Amino acid sequence: MKTTRLQPFHTFTIVTVFLLGTSIIFGTPRLVEDTWIVDLITLVPSCALFLLYTHLLVAGKSNDLYSLLYKIWGRLLGQVLVLGYTVYFLYIGSRNIRDMIELVKTTLLANTPEELLILLFTLVIAYASAGGLSTIGRVAIPISVMVIFFFLLLAVLLGFSGSLDTERILPLLSKGVSPVINATWKSTIWFPYGEIIVFLVFVNGLGNPRRFRVLGLAAMICSCFVLTFSSLLQICTLGKENMKFSVFALLDAARQINIGDFITRMDALVAFIIFFSVLLKCSIFLYAGTKGAAFVFKRSFTKFTLPCAFLIGGYSILVTNNYGEHIEEGLNHVIFWLHIPMQLAIPVATLLLVWIRNLKGEEL
Repeated sequence: MKTTRLQPFHTFTIVTVFLLGTSIIFGTPRLVEDTWIVDLITLVPSCALFLLYTHLLVAGKSNDLYSLLYKIWGRLLGQVLVLGYTVYFLYIGSRNIRDMIELVKTTLLANTPEELLILLFTLVIAYASAGGLSTIGRVAIPISVMVIFFFLLLAVLLGFSGSLDTERILPLLSKGVSPVINATWKSTIWFPYGEIIVFLVFVNGLGNPRRFRVLGLAAMICSCFVLTFSSLLQICTLGKENMKFSVFALLDAARQINIGDFITRMDALVAFIIFFSVLLKCSIFLYAGTKGAAFVFKRSFTKFTLPCAFLIGGYSILVTNNYGEHIEEGLNHVIFWLHIPMQLAIPVATLLLVWIRNLKGEEL
């Protein structure tokens, strides 16, 4: 079967929109005052983590994560790890759906049953995922254009409305460097940058590990600047103190737009940014999850697309009882019990096994 390979620009676009996703609103913990500094500092360790991922595939002489795990860990442990990553990707996809639904209900469709919203959304991502990497790549271009356009429009409108005050950035590091460093390694490295491990599932369709390394780093740098600009926009509009108590800081910033009492409350722009970016992000997680199920059960991934889509859609409702609990679980439990093991511990252990087998002269 011929492997679909995306053009470099498609790959860059997919990774960029994926990294922006829900992180425009949820990326940096709001209890840290200098969120924009956290965004900048996080780029360095995140790039190092990404280089670890690409080096893992090159050293293991493999073009995708699942076959590498199977080859290095053996048949039994390899399949267990593949299933583990399959569940992990589907679970993260369900959390992203929950984020999007909460935002859409807050801004656009307050009286619409969330079950109906989730059903319609899961059907859309199932359709995109069933088309494979080529369909996701084609969808990424218009989504990226819409996301960047809406985001720039939001910044321009805030500027014209006179809501921006650069003095709100000061003072810098009023509580020292420690809170910034803690926020970096406890949260921002793993979300959103660590989630880029999902692309290792289909690196072969993105070209090869070496080309993906260059494009991925470029996308991470681009995303870092966009997220930093977003944080600065929110601080200059709301101020550091107000951001602490804001659930959707960018949404609250958009509500400050008022141009001649005619153009006001453009919070729907934020909803569009999140909707389109989460659409792409969930399609990628669903695609990676179905590829894992197909790898283990030796079936076409399309046979698992619709069941897995309904699974993550249903679980997005059951994942937590309320949105406050959802955020608490994401910050205090998911990072330490899921992100760090799946994004760091297992890749490092796999790389150590690759090195040991290379030292012994075993053929990979």
